[in-house]
Amino acid sequence: MAQVTGMNRSAEPKTILYVHSSDEMYGADRILLQLVENLDRSEFRPIVIIPTDVPYDGLLTNALRKQAIDVRHWKTAILRRKYFTLRGMLLYIVRFVLTTVYLIRLIHRERVAIVHSNTVSIMPGAVAAWLTRTPHVWHVHEIIVKPRSLWKFTSWLVPRLSQRVVAVSAATRDHLCAGEPLNRQKAIVIHNGIETERFETSAGSGKNVRFEWTIPDDVVLVGMIARVSFWKGQSYFLNTARLVCNRFPDTRFAMVGGVAPGQEDLLEEVKQQIVKLELQDRVIVSDFRSDIPAVLDAFDIFVLPSIQPDPFPTVVLEAMAAGKPVVANAHGGSVEMVIDGETGYLVAPQAPEMLADAIRDLITIPEKRRQMGLFGRKRLHQEFSLQAFMEKWQSVYRSLGQNEIGK
Repeated sequence: MAQVTGMNRSAEPKTILYVHSSDEMYGADRILLQLVENLDRSEFRPIVIIPTDVPYDGLLTNALRKQAIDVRHWKTAILRRKYFTLRGMLLYIVRFVLTTVYLIRLIHRERVAIVHSNTVSIMPGAVAAWLTRTPHVWHVHEIIVKPRSLWKFTSWLVPRLSQRVVAVSAATRDHLCAGEPLNRQKAIVIHNGIETERFETSAGSGKNVRFEWTIPDDVVLVGMIARVSFWKGQSYFLNTARLVCNRFPDTRFAMVGGVAPGQEDLLEEVKQQIVKLELQDRVIVSDFRSDIPAVLDAFDIFVLPSIQPDPFPTVVLEAMAAGKPVVANAHGGSVEMVIDGETGYLVAPQAPEMLADAIRDLITIPEKRRQMGLFGRKRLHQEFSLQAFMEKWQSVYRSLGQNEIGK
């Protein structure tokens, strides 16, 4: 006990302030949860700021609290479509100032050693870190294609307000560097890694999901998991499903994922397209589900149909962990995850017939599905382990902690 009392301040855990952009459980949310829950608590103390500017169900908050992680809520200024009007811009500016002031006070009160901004859509953390001379790391999960002005602005801003920029893939890093060469000096790549055990131990649980969806065991189920969005490719997936069904009418398809608050019209468009393509009896549309390991176990083939480059879709790693072959458009982070012809297929973007051909090939040859799934799981363990992910991140924090400025 005397040793604990006599511990000097330098031996205390360094406080890391994570500023996040949502309260859901999609890609960036799950990666943040995994990062903070696996931190060495003897060395680092996490505080997570969760936004309340739109109505959420609190899924990430609940998961963080189960891990006894300090969570704070604030009506944070986050780049969203609703702010792209004159009135919206004024509201954003007000929230930006209030958020920045709140974070500055929190940095001082909690003696924050490092600020970690999770996604480029959230900028007040970077400004608060700059104003308080606190080391800042920007974790970039996006490849912004449109609008071009936003890509150029964020690419310019990110390296100027960060000591370190961490991109989730080489494709993400290269896109940043193309927008602003200064990123070459500060940007590194840390691929997401996942804990594989909960997927491997879920083998067989997919039977319950198939029973729920009334899909017999001998029927091929092709699925995608993503929040409903114009660029995630739900419409593209449905057009491909129509092509596949022309040859294999018994095939079933599943689309799992909800919509962001305020974008419910996108889901209605998806449902209308299903009717237009006469796929009502062949396509399951499911809201967000927490039992993703069981859902993936139910799939025979996983498809990533994103029509714009997906930076580093964690769900592909999850499909690999579940031992499923992955068919993906060959852009973004997918090309760093999937080995074409070995763990799945990479096909040209905007070519639904090629995507359909890859799916039809896997429907025809069940043994190929099994082998690709096994190779995918092996690659996951070798290249995208949780241990490597955590070691790289904690190394970044240590390097930043050694360079604290005037705290």
